[in-house]
Amino acid sequence: MKTIHLKEFIKSGQFGNISIDSTKTDLVNSFGNKFDFADFGESQIIKYGWYEFFYWTKTELIYGIQNDHLLADCSNHEEMIDYKSKLWTIDKWFLQVNKNITFGQVEELLIKEDIPFNIEPIYKGSEDNVIKCLKSNVTLDFVKEYTVIEYDEKGKLKNCEELVEDDQRNFMLNGIRLFSL
Repeated sequence: MKTIHLKEFIKSGQFGNISIDSTKTDLVNSFGNKFDFADFGESQIIKYGWYEFFYWTKTELIYGIQNDHLLADCSNHEEMIDYKSKLWTIDKWFLQVNKNITFGQVEELLIKEDIPFNIEPIYKGSEDNVIKCLKSNVTLDFVKEYTVIEYDEKGKLKNCEELVEDDQRNFMLNGIRLFSL
C-alpha cells in the first residue's frame, strides 16, 4: 500500500505520482477503480473519499486536485479528511479529525517547514486571501463564517454555534487545491 503525503502535495504539487496533466488512466492505474464519479459534460471528476481529481472529458488530462471539505463542521469529518483503500492511504499531516485549522496556524506551519508562500487575494479586488505555495502553486483557502459543533459521549448533537471571524488569522481552513486553469 502506498502512502500519499499531504505535506509533499503542498510542497511539490505531486499527489503521489499524480500531478496536473497526468491522465485519467494514470489516476485509475495508481489509485484503483473504486471511486465516485461525476460527469459535467466538458469535464469530469473522480473522487476517492473527498479527494477530487478534475479532468477534461476529451483529453482525459487532469487539471485540478482538491479537497474542499476540511472544516470540522459535521459528524463525518474524519471521512472527509482521511482516506484509506487497499491501494493507498493519505498521511493528512497537520489535519486533525474534528479540529479546525486557522489561517494563522497554517502560516506558522509553512514558515516552520520552510515552504515558501505568498498571501494573495482570492480574486482581484477581494479582501479575502488565500495562501499560495510558491513552488507547487497549491492554494489553501479559508472561510470567515463557520460552525462549531459539539457532540455528547453518545455521538448526539450537544451544541451548534455559528461564528464569524473578523481577523483573517482566525479564518478557518476550507480547502487545499491545485488547478491549472
